[in-house]
Amino acid sequence: MTRRKGRRSSPWYGNERQRLQFEWRVRASVREFRKRQSASGLAYDLVVDVPHYGPREVTIFFERGFVSPVVNADGPRSKHRFDDGSLCMWYPDDPDSRRWVFKDGLLALVGTIARHLFKEAWWDETGEWLGPEVAHEPKAQGSKMEDE
Repeated sequence: MTRRKGRRSSPWYGNERQRLQFEWRVRASVREFRKRQSASGLAYDLVVDVPHYGPREVTIFFERGFVSPVVNADGPRSKHRFDDGSLCMWYPDDPDSRRWVFKDGLLALVGTIARHLFKEAWWDETGEWLGPEVAHEPKAQGSKMEDE
């Protein structure tokens, strides 16, 4: 199991038309949307409104050569984050219907992030995780963190 499932030979965001099609719905739907591109990949910085809990600052990072992003957000930590603080939103071996895939688009990813952040805030407040979850086993010290 790996964190970044779905390797590609060249970055999809190198094609401006494809990148703009991927982004266009989000640009009109979220606040403070910024794009940063570097040799290592493409990052989006945005503010996501979490129902009943307010706005959260989010960074979505697509590492060069991968289509599955690493997502970081401010706010309460939960048992559904990796050691580096990035969100654990799905199990990579789940069917496409249970996880975000590239063809779903950026707006669907933002919706998935908002739902996850709502669940984190609810869990922080009540101790209850809403919805299905994968059991998290303790990581052996010194081992490499893998996707959940």
